[in-house]
Amino acid sequence: MSGKNIAVVAIGGNALSDGRSSIKEQMRRAYLAAELVKTLVDRNFDVVVVHGNGPQVGMAYLRQLAGIKENIPPLTLAMCDALTQGEIGTMLELAIINTVNKEKPGFDVLTIVTQVEVREDDPAFKNPTKPVGPFYTKHEAEELQRQFPDWTITEERGRGYRRVVPSPIPIKAFSASSIPDAFKTANVIIAGGGGGIPVIRRPDNTFELVDAVIDKDRTACLIALDIKATHFFVLTGVPHVCLDFGKPTQKPLHDVSVGLARQYLAEGQFPSGSMGPKMEAAINFADRTGGTAIITNSENVANALEEKEGTRIHP
Repeated sequence: MSGKNIAVVAIGGNALSDGRSSIKEQMRRAYLAAELVKTLVDRNFDVVVVHGNGPQVGMAYLRQLAGIKENIPPLTLAMCDALTQGEIGTMLELAIINTVNKEKPGFDVLTIVTQVEVREDDPAFKNPTKPVGPFYTKHEAEELQRQFPDWTITEERGRGYRRVVPSPIPIKAFSASSIPDAFKTANVIIAGGGGGIPVIRRPDNTFELVDAVIDKDRTACLIALDIKATHFFVLTGVPHVCLDFGKPTQKPLHDVSVGLARQYLAEGQFPSGSMGPKMEAAINFADRTGGTAIITNSENVANALEEKEGTRIHP
């Protein structure tokens, strides 16, 4: 390791695309993400970025299905995970290099393609919950359901309809062991993109790709634990977590213990398809390291470090 503080930062795929964004728009958003990475670099952190890919992988899969009309064999969902990992990693790497190199010429960023092991018997394969692709109107959702009867499409309150796919628990990120050596030459590493490319272990200890999308917050936590990160940021669209979100009784959470956070999670305060995995990952990191996990939005990373904003989960 480099001896500096190490921050693992989980950035949602929604922060980079809504599923219908042009490459130009995605690059614009990548530069916004690069600014938050620079905030940490300027504070002498080495940084691991773990990005989501929900909107992007959904659209990539739809492109595969559209290609069938031209007799182009479609990629599987697992290969779409790999495709978007490279695509998003390329944009983020370029944006971070260009942003930081203005003040630190020669600054290096490395993207590591990451496969992640999941269990073949994970119950998620029978209960898909992970949203992928863009939001649809009710009419669009009904049409897609007729076209693809094996899809699971659910309504997200106030936002529309979206396809959901299996999201198994990650148990091993293959790239994590390479990160300490990578920090000898790079200050920012992009790994575990989209939660990783999911694989299952066979009885003969070989691995096989499996169709699923792993939650990037869980993979980010796994990597943070493996590399002994000092800080863990889970970025979302709001400055802090709230109890009773969207209700008249909504209440902000700024400082919460692991025990209390677990209680709120058990009470169903945080939905499994959105804030739930973020809280689970933050709780796991704080509980197993004795450190503090921070949930906030990209605009408040600096404020969160100074305890002026964000939700901090600690032992």
